[in-house]
Amino acid sequence: MLPVWGFLAVTAPLVLSPGPSTAVVLRNSIAGGARAGLYTAAGANTGSFCYGLLTAFGFAAALQRWPSAWLVLRWAGVAYLAWLGIRSFLHAIRPPAPKASRPVEASRGDWRSFASGYATNVLNHSLGAFYLIVIPQFVPTEAPFARSVLTLTLIHVAMAFTWHSSWALGGATLARVLSRPGPRRILDLATATALLVLAWKIFADRG
Repeated sequence: MLPVWGFLAVTAPLVLSPGPSTAVVLRNSIAGGARAGLYTAAGANTGSFCYGLLTAFGFAAALQRWPSAWLVLRWAGVAYLAWLGIRSFLHAIRPPAPKASRPVEASRGDWRSFASGYATNVLNHSLGAFYLIVIPQFVPTEAPFARSVLTLTLIHVAMAFTWHSSWALGGATLARVLSRPGPRRILDLATATALLVLAWKIFADRG
């Protein structure tokens, strides 16, 4: 039997702690509304599910042979978060001109939101370590490994998507309330600062 309660006790604080995916969901919901935030949340948790699949089918063993892959993930994640932070900063000092909404542009915007969430989690080396190192520790030796990992993955994804969705809706509400140029600029600056601080923390982490 899987130690579900023990897994929840370890996972809940990690889910509730603000991290790169939360920051990107909030950024996109402030910029594009609840729809953009929810698509970002869906993308982020699709990235998590991909890590679950890799763990279930043996990718963790491959990474133990090639540990340099962790460095690639780490530096790619730092670069991506820094790029998003710089974009938010540029939007704060020079807001983009509003554009008329069209169905094709809306669909493209949904895809961009999904892709940004997906890339954020796939390039998050801490999330990779959680799936490839921590989750297998909760699988009893007598339990079917792949099925157990996928079960724990679904639990984590359900928790994280619920949490991210609340940030998406909260960010959209905040954007509507503070829609004037001055407050919106402050929001963009705060988001840029949060993303750049997260990038620096990952860069400075030697663990």
